[in-house]
Amino acid sequence: MDDARDSVLLRLREAVALYLWELGAVRVRPEEPFLLASGNRSPIYVNCRRVISEPAFMQLFCSTSQRLCERREARFDVVAGGETAGIPFAAYLARTVAKPMVYVRKKAKGYGIASRVEGHLEDGARVLLVEDLITDGGSKLGFLDAIAEAGGSVRDVLVLFDRQQGGNEILARRGARLHAVADRATTLEAGHAAGVLSGSARREVEEYFEDPEAWHRARGLVFRRSRKGQEPGVA
Repeated sequence: MDDARDSVLLRLREAVALYLWELGAVRVRPEEPFLLASGNRSPIYVNCRRVISEPAFMQLFCSTSQRLCERREARFDVVAGGETAGIPFAAYLARTVAKPMVYVRKKAKGYGIASRVEGHLEDGARVLLVEDLITDGGSKLGFLDAIAEAGGSVRDVLVLFDRQQGGNEILARRGARLHAVADRATTLEAGHAAGVLSGSARREVEEYFEDPEAWHRARGLVFRRSRKGQEPGVA
């Protein structure tokens, strides 16, 4: 079913977006841009870790994720959380859909069996990779590789928030589909409609995403390009 024709799913995604604003997980500050891990600045900051302490939000996340997966016909045997931010989201969702859970390390430990996938993963298992946020998608490819090396396969990746900076395309080139519970466009629209995001602040954010380098240059800020295959820091 087309998402646009599923009114329940649309309302759920809008509720998630509004809840992100209410919890302060999404903040916009054009006059004092946030410093990112990359060294760049941004007028918007998305901190998905903020929501894991809110049981009501996590229940909403799971309900929306379950309906989204059903509508997109995402079939999976195991839920996998990416280290570290994806782990709580994967744990909540695995319990909701009554599926086994594993988690994936960014790199193998230097001792023991050096496994990057923790938990039991059957050979040939279909894995739903769950993460908190996606930017350009580069860091997700390492998780896909680790799951494949452990014998699993990933056709579907679920995130709480998509910054809509190319992650969908890079995953598609690896044969995986992206499913976002909330995304930048939906969240900005919801915030503006609710009166928590002014029109000028919204335009500033959209200008930033259209051309981050030009946005930095116009404000006398230094723009640092991310290394290929890595997501720009957002925390």
